[in-house]
Amino acid sequence: MAEKICVSIGANTIEELSSSINKALDLSDFLEIRFDFLDRSEIPSSIKIIESIKSRSVFTLRSSEQQGKFKGNEFERLKLLKMLYNTNPMLLDVEYDTIIADLPLNNYLKDKSNVLISWHNFFSTPSDEYLEKKIYEMKKFSNNIKLVTMATNVTDSLRLLNLYDKFKDINLITFAMGDYGIISRILCTFYGSPFTYGSLEKSIAPGQLSVIEMRGIYDRINKYFLDNVITN
Repeated sequence: MAEKICVSIGANTIEELSSSINKALDLSDFLEIRFDFLDRSEIPSSIKIIESIKSRSVFTLRSSEQQGKFKGNEFERLKLLKMLYNTNPMLLDVEYDTIIADLPLNNYLKDKSNVLISWHNFFSTPSDEYLEKKIYEMKKFSNNIKLVTMATNVTDSLRLLNLYDKFKDINLITFAMGDYGIISRILCTFYGSPFTYGSLEKSIAPGQLSVIEMRGIYDRINKYFLDNVITN
């Protein structure tokens, strides 16, 4: 088994970004660069640092309305999103609410093969019907979908994992946040997610484990599988 982990990097300075990338390279399969943690004036300069790792990176510029750290206005953020898209990363994370609100942005992102349409509910996990409808709506913009909710019980996590069987025709990433969502962060790669997210050290999302913790859990699962399934 080869469970893949994308390490989320939220650095406040270019120097910290460079240091964090160097630490994460040997620990992770992919990197999520949270550009919204940087001062917006430093984002263009940071492009030089991530040039060599962009082919294995998810670029994210989360707005404050989406629980992000970006302090500029929406016009500035959209301009920066276009700039990040032009660098041709592995994936550019664009919120569903952003892309439906800005038709020019949707038209600008002509090649959606490296666009990840994301949707978050930071408070709860809606009904199965609502989630399925949301994914169908998101599919109109890209084949790469990220849907994340807040779990208020373990059942919420299991309901999200069940979505993988219902949407096998897309590249789906879905799991839950919060303590009740930890299990879904771990198991989503077994259900079909191309990768899961972990932190480098300190968590930057509710329920997010560190890459070291994730690796340890996956190693134990794989060892159990090898010792008790394959050998029997």
